Amino acid sequence: MNHKEKLYREIKKFTKWADQCHPTWSEERDNGEWELGYPHFEELCGAAEDVVNEYPCSEADETLIHALLFVIARDNECEELVEEKLVLCRDWFELLAKKSIGSKYVNAEWQFAKHLGDCEGCDPELIFSFIKSEYEYTSRMALQTMAELKPECAERYALEFWNHGKYPAGSSEDEYQKIMALHVLAKLNSPRLEAYLERAKQSDYKWLRKNAEDLSAKYN
Repeated sequence: MNHKEKLYREIKKFTKWADQCHPTWSEERDNGEWELGYPHFEELCGAAEDVVNEYPCSEADETLIHALLFVIARDNECEELVEEKLVLCRDWFELLAKKSIGSKYVNAEWQFAKHLGDCEGCDPELIFSFIKSEYEYTSRMALQTMAELKPECAERYALEFWNHGKYPAGSSEDEYQKIMALHVLAKLNSPRLEAYLERAKQSDYKWLRKNAEDLSAKYN
């Protein structure tokens, strides 16, 4: 049995177990914390890592790409495959990052957005694809990364996150986007920060107000 075959076998084993123990799970309804519940989690992730170690990404077909993204999405609590392995393998990182964008593997997509800046030599322009993601958490992680990779663009996007009204007023998504916008403005030492901190302090959002107070205390 080669490494690809082992990976496919481990995914089938996981899927059978998950369907039995968590029958409502799906890519959109991922229960998370698989590393604590699934007894063969290390074997699942190890099989994915063995594939990356053994094969060049030029040999990856769509079946293998989907298999790797599937495992990465299950590793959404520890993030070890992306954070510790793939950031050291630029070609694999870039290939899988591009394939994750707009895919059903939402819990893989945001990991690539979050760790793009950790992969030396990766195309920084990918951040503009991640920041347009329809998955709120991906776009938020992309804005955080943009402050490091493309600081000259990050302020404009931070203000868009605050003002675009993409998510309903009063929603947690709208609140989280505004919180990240504040932190990015602070990281950039933006001259707009003070005004937005004051707006945040007057907000009905509890955690937005708390973050604004904490940032004010830190920077004053």
